Formats: sequence, C-alpha cells, structure tokens
Amino acid sequence: MRASRRRDLSTHHLAWRVRLFGIGAVLALAGVYLDRSWLVNVALGVLVVGFALRFVPEKGRAEDDAETD
Repeated sequence: MRASRRRDLSTHHLAWRVRLFGIGAVLALAGVYLDRSWLVNVALGVLVVGFALRFVPEKGRAEDDAETD
C-alpha cells in the first residue's frame, strides 16, 4: 500500500496550528463577551497566523523531498 504525500503535508506543524486555533477561539469569545473589538482583532490575527502555518515548509522537509525526487 502506498502512503499518500498529501497526508504528510497536512500534518506538519499540526500541534502549533491546533494551539493557535484554540487560543484564537478563546480570544475571540472573550472579545465578544467583553465587547472589546481590539481583542477580536487580535484573535483574527492569531487565527490567520495559524492558517498561514499550513504553507510554511518544515525544516529539513524541503531537502528530503528534493532528494527523493
């Protein structure tokens, strides 16, 4: 059975993405509850950073992919 490369790409930085999405969600809820727009904006920034981690290559992974091709 062949391993999918797509599966490998979706799991890098997974722990950091989950942490950032959790922190962003808590900040957003706190901002809505406290009626603080700046806190909601900070939460959106944290969520965007978490999303951007999907596109950041992991150290050493780009070199390994180049060698296997």
